[in-house]
Amino acid sequence: MVNKKIKILIADDHRVLLDGITLMLKDVEQLEIVSTALNGDEVLLKMPLYYIDVLLMDIQMPVKDGYETAKIVAEKYPDTKIIILSMHNERVYIEKMYNAGVAGYLLKTAGKNEIIEAIEKVYQGGKYFSQEVTAAIIESNQQKGDSLHSSELTKREKEIVKLIAHGSSSKDIAAKLFLSIETIKTHRKNIMRKLDLNSTAAFVKYAVENSTFQLD
Repeated sequence: MVNKKIKILIADDHRVLLDGITLMLKDVEQLEIVSTALNGDEVLLKMPLYYIDVLLMDIQMPVKDGYETAKIVAEKYPDTKIIILSMHNERVYIEKMYNAGVAGYLLKTAGKNEIIEAIEKVYQGGKYFSQEVTAAIIESNQQKGDSLHSSELTKREKEIVKLIAHGSSSKDIAAKLFLSIETIKTHRKNIMRKLDLNSTAAFVKYAVENSTFQLD
């Protein structure tokens, strides 16, 4: 349970959707909707006025879109976590936004509970990509015949990659697999070494893009 209220800025150029999301979340005890915006420029004007914990934002907006806005926010306000709430589940959108620095990606079909779960997960330092988003990447990988480097990882390492792809933290994975956090950290280091990944961001990106491992 989050002890302090998580301060949220919501941005969407469709007023009906913006009002609907605001109404959905306004009575959630652990959240505080501090402001809303209709485009990227409004987001950037309001960021210095509030201490924003989580920016919940659409991609396609006028004046300045979600991609350009996310890049600027990620650079100027690194403590603010960005979640994309979009109608687009194509791989090109997901990867582009991930590279812009977002911590989460949801489709606009997401329900209230999932949106709250995503907000809490990224606020606590994790990543959150909805099952629909992960499924879209998996389908794209299968269609393109991407190499998953499966021969390089053990069964346990593949299992950990799949859990990371679904937003699990090292603590979550340790509890799920009945292992210590130190053991999970060691597995992560071994995976990064085997796959020549030099940062946590690169590791998470790999996990999201390559979560179709067969565990048998």
